[in-house]
Amino acid sequence: MKLYYSIIALLIVQLTFSQLIDLSEDQLLKSGNVFLKKFNSKNSEIKGNPYLNEKFQKGNILFNNGKRYNALIRLDVANQKFEIKKNLNSEISSIEVDNSVIVTINEDNFKNHSFEIKNKVTNGILKECLITDKYQLYFYPGKAIEMPNKDGIKAPPTGFTKAPQSKWKDASSYLIFHNGKTYLLPTSHKKMVSLRLFDEKLYKKYRKSNKLNLKKEESLIKLVSYFNSI
Repeated sequence: MKLYYSIIALLIVQLTFSQLIDLSEDQLLKSGNVFLKKFNSKNSEIKGNPYLNEKFQKGNILFNNGKRYNALIRLDVANQKFEIKKNLNSEISSIEVDNSVIVTINEDNFKNHSFEIKNKVTNGILKECLITDKYQLYFYPGKAIEMPNKDGIKAPPTGFTKAPQSKWKDASSYLIFHNGKTYLLPTSHKKMVSLRLFDEKLYKKYRKSNKLNLKKEESLIKLVSYFNSI
């Protein structure tokens, strides 16, 4: 019970947004829409950061009842959480959302999705790239810790070697939802064809006529738009 009231107190102090006042405790704490936690400092021994963008950007959180409030937001990719601030000088709060909440950061929409890849069900926060009648293209932000490679490290004359440092490495990808299936998009054309997501002849024809780069979002959006139109 003490924890319950502590969460409510933290919510009132840290998230005093004009529109947030209209949201009931039941919506915030009991419906599963959003879970507020205290911010914990990240491990400084790991080089880089676990964020999609380390800087906080203007955004908003939209609930399924139509209520929304504005905040400075960033996505903690590694922990699949959002971090929010009322302003640049305010404290940071960590937020987990369910699939009924849409978080907008710098005009990009993010939402929690459940999808299956290689017979494994995954829950992840996806950025909406293009939604059409036939295809839904998403960016799946990902980061992983890359362990240092100790091979080849030579000790200086003193015999002292500084311990190699782990670092955050980008592990993002693109997904397409089509006919109830989820496709993890490869970065090679050969593997893309093998997915049989698109007609092979039309895909090869489109590739020859366009500068198709499977690593770039803009190029993938054009590809999906084309196949949705035919």
